[in-house]
Amino acid sequence: MKKNALLTFIFACIPGAGQMYYGYMKRGLSMITLFCVSVALGSIISVLIVAAPIVWMYSFFDTYDLIRNLVAGNPKPDALLLGNIEDIQKMIPRHNRLIGWAVVLFGLWILYENLVVPMLSAIFDAIGMGGWWRWLDYSLPSLVVAVLLIILGGRLLGIHPRHHSQNDEMPPYPGDHDHHDNH
Repeated sequence: MKKNALLTFIFACIPGAGQMYYGYMKRGLSMITLFCVSVALGSIISVLIVAAPIVWMYSFFDTYDLIRNLVAGNPKPDALLLGNIEDIQKMIPRHNRLIGWAVVLFGLWILYENLVVPMLSAIFDAIGMGGWWRWLDYSLPSLVVAVLLIILGGRLLGIHPRHHSQNDEMPPYPGDHDHHDNH
C-alpha cells in the first residue's frame, strides 16, 4: 500500500505519528508515550530534557526504517517498544535497589524544587542575598548530579570506600616481629 511521501514526512516529524500512519499502532503509542514522558521529566529535572530530542530523532528514523522493511517485504511486527508488561516485569528484579534509590532521589528532587527552593529563595531575598541564592540554586543541581554519577561510577567499577573504626590497628611492619623476637 503506497502512502503519500509528504504526509509520511510530516507524520515522521511527530513522534509516534509516522508509525501509526503505517499501521504500527502499538509502536506509535510507545513512541509518543516515551516522548511525552521525557518532556515531562525534563520539565521537572531540566537535565533530563535531553531525552526528548533523542526520542524524537529515533521516532523519525524509525518511521523510515519501518518503510524500508515494508518495501523489502520483511515487515516488522507491531509491538510495544519496551515489550509486553510481562517482559518488562521479568527484566526488573523484585528487589532492585538501584531502581528504589532512583525513585527516592526523584521524589527528593521534586520536594527540593517545589518546597525548599521557593522557601530559601524568599529567605535569601529578604536578607538581601538573592543573587547568591540564584547562583547556588543554579549550580546545586549540577553538583548533586555530578557527585551521584561519580559515586555510582565508583560502585560500578568496584571502588568501595573503606570504613575505619577506632579499633583498627596499623598492620605490623614486616621486619618488626623479627626485631622483637631477638629481645
